[in-house]
Amino acid sequence: MKPHYFDQLISDEDDFFIKMAIGQGYVPDTCLLGGQIVMSEINLGKCPCAGCNGPREKCKGRAKN
Repeated sequence: MKPHYFDQLISDEDDFFIKMAIGQGYVPDTCLLGGQIVMSEINLGKCPCAGCNGPREKCKGRAKN
């Protein structure tokens, strides 16, 4: 698994963790952050979008804090 998919249009199909986070509503279905990082942030009680440096025009994520 990759730490991010910023150079792609969608995440890899085999990234189970990002699919799970999307399904549970933690991130939008266009999220390009790697699933392991997303789940780590969620487990720490943080919003994965808050510290993400990804391209919002592609991922449609929440604003960075």
